[in-house]
Amino acid sequence: MTYLSMPPLNDPVIDELQNKEGNVFIGRTPAQGWLKPERVTLRTPINSLLVALHERPPNVERPELEFVLHKPRRALHRRTRRVKPSGQILEKFLSLASASDKDIHDFASKFGPLLIFCREEHVRREDVEMRQLVIVESCEVWRYLAACMRSLLRIAASFHGGRASDPADWGTIGNYPPPVDRAKEDQANEEPVDWLNPSPSTGEAAWKFMALFVRKGTDRDRAMWTRLLNVLLGLGRVRPWVLWEGPESDARPKVVFSGPNLLSHLAIQLCLVPSKQDSFAICSYCNNHYSPQKRAPMAGQRNFCPDCRASGVPVRIAQRTRREKLRENS
Repeated sequence: MTYLSMPPLNDPVIDELQNKEGNVFIGRTPAQGWLKPERVTLRTPINSLLVALHERPPNVERPELEFVLHKPRRALHRRTRRVKPSGQILEKFLSLASASDKDIHDFASKFGPLLIFCREEHVRREDVEMRQLVIVESCEVWRYLAACMRSLLRIAASFHGGRASDPADWGTIGNYPPPVDRAKEDQANEEPVDWLNPSPSTGEAAWKFMALFVRKGTDRDRAMWTRLLNVLLGLGRVRPWVLWEGPESDARPKVVFSGPNLLSHLAIQLCLVPSKQDSFAICSYCNNHYSPQKRAPMAGQRNFCPDCRASGVPVRIAQRTRREKLRENS
């Protein structure tokens, strides 16, 4: 489990989202790593002939990224490379709004795919192994999502400041690229109806549906901003995840709120910024979340909430660990 810290962005509007300590972003939040791509290939219209020679789809109309990934279930029992995101992951991603295709490729090669508005390609078994799958994503989607995240932060800063938000920020959200426009409109019928969901649809279809209203200039308010953030959390698979890593002698599993994928980390960090919540962590003993008073726990370090500390839990666990080591060495 890794804890993420985030640096401030060089945006005067977003800088208004400072907390009491003068920080824009949260300190550290519980996060899990995810599988690193086996390889990432940038496919452009220029090299479409080369693609055709390898019997891949030759109709590359716009720059796109081809990810060769381990299938998660097959990778559970294998030694696979995992991503340990750096503290600057959100800031770096937001900078992709105006980045070149090569810069997007470089970022994606380190941190993996977004896994939204993408497609799976079926290729010859000679090209990939049975345990692998191929996902293709448009570079336009990467730029669009990075620009949307930046705009959502700027809109939140306007709400906090009690002023009207910039129409250009809403326009960014409504100006979605063709891959978003092709999202399945009947996707909502593929899943059970969630009556607590304020959106009439779910997933990619929900984002397209709301972005369409934003494009028309309607519902550009706090309620729409909230819906967009909630859909983004859903797209990123942000929810409680139970992990039980490390030696078998560990007494309890751990609970984190981010999934094993890039967008999950981006979404949860993005949503915590407007709340001005400095940080949160999960107690290693009771699994309740709390806000560290001084500093966030280091990666791999046991951490305890104030209630558990007051009841002497850290001392009891330290004594038990010491006794176990003495038995092992005797």
